[in-house]
Formats: sequence, structure tokens, C-alpha cells
Amino acid sequence: MKLVVFGAFLFLGVLTSCQSIPKDFKAPESHYIKNTEQTWWAKTLAAEIKKHPDQSGFIPLASGPDAFVARLASVRKAERSLDIQYYIWHDDLVGRMLMHDVLQAADRGVRVRLLLDDLNIGQYQDTLLVLDSHPLIEVRMFNPFANRKLRFLDAFRFSQVNRRMHNKVMIADNQTAILGGRNIGNEYFTASEEENFGDFDVWCFGPVAEESSQSFDLYWNNKLAVPIPVLNKRELKNPELAELRQNLASAKTEVQNSKYGQDLENSRLMKQVHERDVKAFWGRAKVFYDSPEKVENGKSSLMLNQITALPIRSTKEVFIVSPYFIPGKKGVDYFAKKSKEGIKVTVVTNSLASNDVSLVFAGYKKYRKGLIKGGVDLYEIKPRINVKARKSKVAGSSGARLGLHGKVYVFDRHVMFVGSMNLDPRSVELNSEMGVLLENKNFANQFVDLMTTELPDIAYQVTLEGGDLRWTTREEEGTVTLKKEPEASFWKSFQAGFLGLFVPESLL
Repeated sequence: MKLVVFGAFLFLGVLTSCQSIPKDFKAPESHYIKNTEQTWWAKTLAAEIKKHPDQSGFIPLASGPDAFVARLASVRKAERSLDIQYYIWHDDLVGRMLMHDVLQAADRGVRVRLLLDDLNIGQYQDTLLVLDSHPLIEVRMFNPFANRKLRFLDAFRFSQVNRRMHNKVMIADNQTAILGGRNIGNEYFTASEEENFGDFDVWCFGPVAEESSQSFDLYWNNKLAVPIPVLNKRELKNPELAELRQNLASAKTEVQNSKYGQDLENSRLMKQVHERDVKAFWGRAKVFYDSPEKVENGKSSLMLNQITALPIRSTKEVFIVSPYFIPGKKGVDYFAKKSKEGIKVTVVTNSLASNDVSLVFAGYKKYRKGLIKGGVDLYEIKPRINVKARKSKVAGSSGARLGLHGKVYVFDRHVMFVGSMNLDPRSVELNSEMGVLLENKNFANQFVDLMTTELPDIAYQVTLEGGDLRWTTREEEGTVTLKKEPEASFWKSFQAGFLGLFVPESLL
């Protein structure tokens, strides 16, 4: 009987492996709208842009509410176009509220292009099909699965589906762009009561916005960007868009009636937008991104190579924030060399307890002792902090479980890279990534100072004592040092230990 069942699954797998993404479909090429000089955003930013020729402006979005306000403001003030590209967009309150505002933007005449990775979003394909039925909204799925329901059967196409579009950007009127680590969902904006991520974005103005638009067009017009109606051929009924509009409006009302919603509307950043008094840092900046060919065939020029080829030479300090951090032996040797040269190296990543992908931790943990011996100051984010003792600007104060998700790299407190890229094999070799390299001493100093101030409360400093790891942190009762992996469940420890033995590091 077991052989019969196995044979049936094997036959089904072989049969469905013959399925492929449709190739002869209509996906008209389109490009970002350039003549947006008379839009609200262009007029609001014109004076500051004129004061800073050849520079871009950027606002740090360290807190979840500020990051959500920036997106709401971008959408609500858009007049010509919205180009939106994300890896994850959850069907939760935050996701539906933002989708409501996007739909309203289309209702008032804004052209919307929504590009989503199919790995996490495909389960909402009916909602996306309805959204796409709006005459001014087009939805495309990047690197879609051939099997729309039994997705595990695409394992026969593993080399293709294992490569994902990890890019994250929202562009309004080709005038503003939000880049960074956040996906769309409650936990990325400190709106969850169960689990939130400490994350980081930058809200950019000036030349960086158009560079982001160029990146978006490259992905939008790639053959892996497939229109949702090609994938989901369900016939729509007339009232479905109206029903979706009503459901999204209910989600928005629920958020607005909550304390979180009130905090959004009353935020200082929202007030600055309404008063056209947005305060930004200014400096030279450039957007970097992988080619879509990295997902298609892995043969593109890697973004990391583009950045490392730049004449950025740290002489004093390297400050790294990467939630998924697998340096490899070369990385350990590199950081040890920097430390020997007198350069202070700080790495902030997730602890096992705060990591939402335990298998990635399996790839990281074997390098901890080497990093510490090489002189690296190593910190691991705690899953919970004592919010009564200290209200964290980085972690928020909801009391929910905490995980790190921001990706920021700072060189000599002068140059920063903020984006979607982790320092792990998946980001470097498999997924497509993007981010912005910016230059401003005040901005960089503000970020490092904020993190340095918060770290004793929100993280464990990992050190060595007699060859064994120790975890030191500040609690309400004072400084505490632990001798075992802090707060990790049996299942997480099992995944990071036993199961980690069977997954190649190149896939983590």
C-alpha cells in the first residue's frame, strides 16, 4: 500500500512538473511617468531640491508607526503614479488598510503598478485578481509558481523557485521612494500584539526616486513578471471589486479606531507632511539593485560586487545590522583583519530566540567564536525587552515578541547602505536585492548612536569566557550574564542543531 501511495505521488509530481508558466501572454511594456513636476510631491519638495543640487534627501524611518505613516502619506498625496514592489504583503489589518488607500488613489486617477513576489503572496491571488480589475491598477507576480494550489509540487523546479525577488520599494509620482527592510504587514510596523520586527527604512527624495523608478521598470518589464489574470483565470463577478472596496474600508476603520491608528494620524511626521514641512537629511546617494537575471538564471552582475567595487575604505569603524548573518570563513577572516588594523567592528544580528528562521541561525552560530576571537563586538537581539525599564525607539513598547529585520551597514559613521540585503548566501547569491547607499555624517551618527544607546537593553552582548560563550544584557534588576542560549525553545534549538546539519549553507 505504501508503495502505491508513493507511486501515486511520484506520478502526480512528474505530471505536474510538466506544467510551466505561460509564455505567450500579453504583458504590455510600460514605464515610469516622468512629467510629474506639477504634482503635490514635486511642488512640496522643489525648494529643498533646488537648495541641494545633485543630492538626495532622506528621512530615517526607525519606528514602525513612522514607517507606516510615510507609506500612507506617499499614497495619499500621489497624483500621477504609484509603483510598488514587495516580497511580502500580508492580508492583515495593516496590509488591508494600505491596500484601501492604494485603491482610493486609483479611484482618483493615479496609475498603480503593483509587483509582488509570488512565494508569499500567491495565496491571496483571488484578492489580487479583483484589485487588478480596476482600470488603473495592474498587478504582476514575479517568478510565479506553475502549480497555483499544490505549490510544493514546484519542487521539481527547485532551482528556479528557490530564487526570489526580495526587493522592497514604494515610489510616488517619481518624486519620493521608500527603501529598506520592511515588507507590508502588522509585525513590520509595530502593530502586532504577538510579534514585531525592529526594522529600518529611508524615505528618499530627489535623484534617488528616479533611480528607484528605473529599477522598478527593469523588473516590471521582465518576462518573469506575469500579470495576475494570466495565472488566475477565475472569472470575476461584477460586484467583487465593490465588495473588496467595502472590506478594505472596514479594515481601515478598525485601524483608525484603535490607539495605533490614532497615533498614526497624530504623528509628528504626518503633521509635517500636511504642513509641507518635511525635515530631511541631504547628501550624495545612489540606488543599487540586482538585475532580474539573478532570479532568472543566476548570471547577473551581483549588487554586492557593485558596492564592494566602490572606493569605500573604512579607517575607524564598521557597524553592521543584519538579521540573517552568515559570514562564512572568508567573512570571519575579513572582520578579523579589519580589527587588527584598528577598525572597530560591531555586528548586530538575531539571537536564536528572536530569529524567525531557525535554520539560518544554524548557519550563523558556528562562526560566533571566530568572530569574537577576531575582535568583533557581537550583539544578538533579545526576543523581549523590559519596556517598563526603558521604552525602545528601535523595538517599540508593545511588549510583543521582538525580532530584528533591518539591514543597515555603516562605514566610519559617514556612509550608510540601507536596503533589503542580508549578509548571508541567500541574499548574496540567490535572491534579488536592492538598497540605497547614502552619504551624510549626521544621519550615520544618529543611527549608530541610537543603536549603541539601545543595545544594552534590547540585545545580548556575546563574549567568550574560557572558550565558552556568554550572553550579557541589562535587565530591570541590573546587568545579567547567562551561560546558555537565552530563551530558546526546544523546537528552535532542534531546528538550529539537528535539522541544520542537513541544509547546505548555500541555501540559507
